[in-house]
Amino acid sequence: MKPKVLFSYILLCLIWGSTWIILKKSLTNGTPPFFGSGMRFLIAGSILWIIIFFQRNYPPFSKHALRIYFQFGVLNLAISYGLTYWATQYIYSSLSSIIWSGFPLTVAIFSYFMLPNETLTIKKSISLILGSIGAAFILIESINLSGENVTIGVALVILAVIIASYPSVYLKKYDQVVSPLHINSVSQLMAGIILLSVSYFIEGNHQMIWSNYNIFALIYLTIPGSLIAWFIYIWLYSHLSMAQISYIAFFPPLMATALGWIFLDEVLTTLSIFGGIFIIFGAVLINLYE
Repeated sequence: MKPKVLFSYILLCLIWGSTWIILKKSLTNGTPPFFGSGMRFLIAGSILWIIIFFQRNYPPFSKHALRIYFQFGVLNLAISYGLTYWATQYIYSSLSSIIWSGFPLTVAIFSYFMLPNETLTIKKSISLILGSIGAAFILIESINLSGENVTIGVALVILAVIIASYPSVYLKKYDQVVSPLHINSVSQLMAGIILLSVSYFIEGNHQMIWSNYNIFALIYLTIPGSLIAWFIYIWLYSHLSMAQISYIAFFPPLMATALGWIFLDEVLTTLSIFGGIFIIFGAVLINLYE
């Protein structure tokens, strides 16, 4: 891996690993989930469009490009992030991040059906079994956890991971159609409008608390968490294999779990820890020797 690619890879892992604790604390301090995620993408998308207008480097709007924008903006950003934001109100930030570490497993399934060179090997089959067992452990344990909507929250984050996998593989298949700047500008603006529209109808009685921390969280989740992270993520599509890209999902949960334990007193149950180990080990195995 070239130094530039490796640096970008590490930076992306650090950003995404730190966003979970900031997101959780922001939700706890009064940020409505759909409003918070919508503002995050609306601001990020608007900044990117300012850059586009300044550079006069306008995105293509062919049928193929529109399909990519729609899939990434609606599925990967609006729906997946909307579900994850809402669910993280009720479950630990570390638990959300651990579930997202199963992203490589769901990506492998979609890759098998969508990418011509992908095969379902014994190693991948074992990985998928381990990941499924881990997800089942966490889902079962969530029934015994105290708190409102914990089981629903866990189930929705699992659903968010599955939904996000399809557009990611599709983008890998056609990554030359649109540039990272173009897909981020169109998709993030689209996601912001969709999520804020949902917030208007669902969260009308839940006003944003504009505390100093929530303002900081919005800035951090917008600039590093959306602008920088997603630009790096899509840029890496042209420099790494699909498996290496999905492997990014392995590192942030470890960082998020440590930060959640230190700063938020998040202590996972034994079964949840075993579930996380199965998911992470499956993610590692599916990318081993890639």
